[in-house]
Amino acid sequence: MWLLVTALRAAVSVAIALAQPPQLPPPAVVPVPAPAIERLGANLFRIGHITVNSAAREVTVAGTVNNVVTLEFVANTTGGMKAYESALTLDTTGVAFNTALILIGLNRSHARVPTKHFDPDTPEGDPVEIWIDVPAASGRPAVRLAPEQLLLDKTNRRELEKGNWVYTGSTVFPHGEYLADLDGVLIGFVHSPAPVIENPRGIGVRRYGEIVLNPSLGLTAGQSVTLTVKAVDR
Repeated sequence: MWLLVTALRAAVSVAIALAQPPQLPPPAVVPVPAPAIERLGANLFRIGHITVNSAAREVTVAGTVNNVVTLEFVANTTGGMKAYESALTLDTTGVAFNTALILIGLNRSHARVPTKHFDPDTPEGDPVEIWIDVPAASGRPAVRLAPEQLLLDKTNRRELEKGNWVYTGSTVFPHGEYLADLDGVLIGFVHSPAPVIENPRGIGVRRYGEIVLNPSLGLTAGQSVTLTVKAVDR
């Protein structure tokens, strides 16, 4: 177990070393400490409230639906300040979420991280599949959603096009501050340097106010969900 934790911390250090800091200096905050990693089985680990299946290359974490309309992000961290424009709050920090994704083989060295909000250039990185499980409640059956189903383009009155997302790893400042935790976001679609996972299709770039939480899903604020990220072949 000691060797495993050492290897994981080394992997996180490599990811941090590869991160490119943005142009503006970071706020003066204390860096988020590395999360504890608990081994549950041969290929199962727990990092905070995240479950990692390294054999299936899947990361699963519980969350809740936010009381929100206009969106720029799919998911924010616990207490993340961008919850007012994120569909879901996940029960994790940015550092823990990123560590879990490294455990399933995602590599920050493959990424091209957006350098600014609404970056016109396409983010690149290891591809991932994402889905959200909504449990049965009040006579409604359980349902599995793609993240794009949460995002309604109200201008064209349709859900966004489905496809893979990419692991960018967010941005680490020179003194160790992690932008995913500073901004409190995990998964985004407007090409921002903050999220750990981004959408490469530019579905929300310079379209603030046009993408909203899909009202046809009938999701309510505080409703429990589970989000899963799966690494897929490039």
